[in-house]
Amino acid sequence: MFMILSGCIIPESNHVAPDFYLLSDVRIDDNKSMGDSEISFYLREIELPRYLKDSRMVSRPTDHTIEFRESKRWGEPLEDGIARAISLNIVNQVHSSQFAIFPNRRKDGLNWDISVTFSAFEKASEHIVIEAKWSAKDKSGALVTGSYSSALPLEPNGGESLEISTYNLALDKLAKRILSSLISS
Repeated sequence: MFMILSGCIIPESNHVAPDFYLLSDVRIDDNKSMGDSEISFYLREIELPRYLKDSRMVSRPTDHTIEFRESKRWGEPLEDGIARAISLNIVNQVHSSQFAIFPNRRKDGLNWDISVTFSAFEKASEHIVIEAKWSAKDKSGALVTGSYSSALPLEPNGGESLEISTYNLALDKLAKRILSSLISS
């Protein structure tokens, strides 16, 4: 009887359910809009390095290594979250706007096609590192390009909530840089 009962005992699972995170736009009380500017744009597919297309969040302990964080994951494809955050941050800065985001179809009458390519989007030591290049083409074919690089510091033991807020802040700064270039051109 003892052998039968002991054979039915299931060992305790060591599986840890992952936590899922989403990117969002930044709403700051002192956020000043860019005047009466109007803008319309189509944000093309966000381009990411292959290792960032995984749902697991990435950290970079050294310049030449990456680690996937098994229990910390993006709640949607990272390129979709980045596209939404950038678009909403641009829209929050202007008086009125129309926009569409890949994979949705491009709407008629939009003035700009924007492309953004990331080479880094990860936690490196105690910083959130983002490196991106972007280009925007208007209806006449004129091209505006730029780049963005940031390493925003994280508070030690700030947790994932602070980390996600820092990602959101960096994407807001990228959106403002894109928008100011579009308005000044």
